[in-house]
Amino acid sequence: MTVWEEFIAVLAEENALLAELIALGKTKQEQIGSAPEVARIAEEEQRVLVQLEEVDRRRAELFDVMAMGKGLEQWLLTLGEEQRAVAEPLLFQLAENLRELQALNDLNQQLLAQALSYVQFSLNLLTGDEAAPTYSRPKGGAPGRSFFDRKV
Repeated sequence: MTVWEEFIAVLAEENALLAELIALGKTKQEQIGSAPEVARIAEEEQRVLVQLEEVDRRRAELFDVMAMGKGLEQWLLTLGEEQRAVAEPLLFQLAENLRELQALNDLNQQLLAQALSYVQFSLNLLTGDEAAPTYSRPKGGAPGRSFFDRKV
């Protein structure tokens, strides 16, 4: 297998792994209320991330060999039409998958934080934690004493 063929195969594999992470992220979003299911999905995501890290490292190595110090855009200009027709869609798909995964992860983080806040609120209600919903005078504070300095 040539370096070019291996590079294209690695790009395709990286896109497949990102698509798998996107699917897992969407499933996590649907199961956000089920802690055991979210934990299972997170374990699966971790497994895929380990694979993705290795594939991404290999892609970077292959690119360095082929590009010889050039940036992506400069390197693409050196390719023939056939090679560019193969590489550009894979690179575009890679960028799109990364954007979609980032947006999905951001949303899932917000949903998890919201679910955690709801659980904390529920626990506070059940345990009788009396955190006042509004400001109140600190206990033990001197009555009639103001926090504002009235000196002129």
